[in-house]
Amino acid sequence: MLDVSRWKPFFQTLRTPERTEKRTALNAIWASLPESLRTSDQVLGRHGTGCAATYGIMEACNFNCTACYLSDEANQVPPLPLPEIKAQLRQIRAHLGPWGNTQLTAGEVTLLPVEDLIELVQYCRELELSPMLMTNGQVLLKDPNYLERLVVEGGLQKVAIHIDTTQKGRLGLKANDREQDIHWIRDAFARLIRETRHRTGKTLHAAHTFTVTENNFQDVPEVLAWMLRNADAFRMLSLQPTAAVGRTRTNSQTDRRQALWSQIRAGLGTNINHQPFKFGHPDCNSVSLSFAIAFRNADGTEEHHVMDVAREGEAHDTAFLQGLLQDGFGGFSPNGEDTSQLLAEIVGRLIRQPRFLMDIPAYALGRLAQERAWLPRLARAAISRRPFFVKPLVVVVHDFMSADQLDTPEGQARLQACSFRVPVEDKMVPMCELNGTELRTQMNRVDRERLRVIS
Repeated sequence: MLDVSRWKPFFQTLRTPERTEKRTALNAIWASLPESLRTSDQVLGRHGTGCAATYGIMEACNFNCTACYLSDEANQVPPLPLPEIKAQLRQIRAHLGPWGNTQLTAGEVTLLPVEDLIELVQYCRELELSPMLMTNGQVLLKDPNYLERLVVEGGLQKVAIHIDTTQKGRLGLKANDREQDIHWIRDAFARLIRETRHRTGKTLHAAHTFTVTENNFQDVPEVLAWMLRNADAFRMLSLQPTAAVGRTRTNSQTDRRQALWSQIRAGLGTNINHQPFKFGHPDCNSVSLSFAIAFRNADGTEEHHVMDVAREGEAHDTAFLQGLLQDGFGGFSPNGEDTSQLLAEIVGRLIRQPRFLMDIPAYALGRLAQERAWLPRLARAAISRRPFFVKPLVVVVHDFMSADQLDTPEGQARLQACSFRVPVEDKMVPMCELNGTELRTQMNRVDRERLRVIS
């Protein structure tokens, strides 16, 4: 007998393709933006509600990086009790709405017992949040079972691993290493990601985070080239120029955004569009959306290509992407929901916006036709069953502010438009405010004394 009950969520979602909670959260964030940023290319408050992060899970680290946002009180503060972290998560849920992107972070959260993080990941999913574990990964390499348990028992689907030459304390890192010298470390993490997916049969999306300093700026193209070769393991690279906050001991790089994108383009070998839309304030975030293509030719040579989703200066590309993100799929999040619900939401949106039934395949075919230089070779590799992949590749530059920028008119506008916030008491505070003022230090001192008394 056909079990129709399993399709009940499909038909319920088909009738209401966007949840009221999500629309309420989107509207609140849109209304909070400066009027000058409520533009046709703004996706914050129209497509997404931004991102949020926890604070105090483990305000300590096993590294002594030369670029670090933690305060001088770090490593002296006991971790917050789990009920307090759960209260933060409930506050994040109220701010972001269902399946909002939530970073489980502080200092190095994997210094906690894995059972604690499993509980927090499970709680995120109970709240309908989409958690991403932020880590330097040292513990995960020492004990691969740690990540596997988070995936299998906790339901973790996202991990971000920070890897660069600023990480004093990283096993195997030598004092004079350049970024290309530590690709073997990146390779180890790529293997861990692939093997965890294979062993568990579970979804696991991975991002690579990277601090840009005066010492490794020239090596950025090497890192991008590595990302292109390993886009089957890591689908996102987040570059973070150093800001003068916390325990950072290197010069600020916050004024080198355009030069940094030149380095990114050099590594990818293409003039990629770094701002197809605004996500909050344009001085805070710049994003490129593309596909990484890799395949092996019959003679054994390998090719790697990048296909930009919305090319710079191409009005048709921009119009299509904006329409897709805002009109067709505004507020859509593929995080965590049942497959039937996701399918129903997609079908429901296409029914209500039928032009996308034609626009999406027409746009895809048109973009592929423009890549015809390598497309036949990719097709031959696929037909011949030679190794190949076509994977999404997102490159983001997050330009955090230094302390002296916060009180300027531009700094205040950036804080108002912040897309990355932390729950502090009854407010969702911009991350730059937490790190660029005395707020983190003050909270560390209070928590240190309070939690020592409790323990």
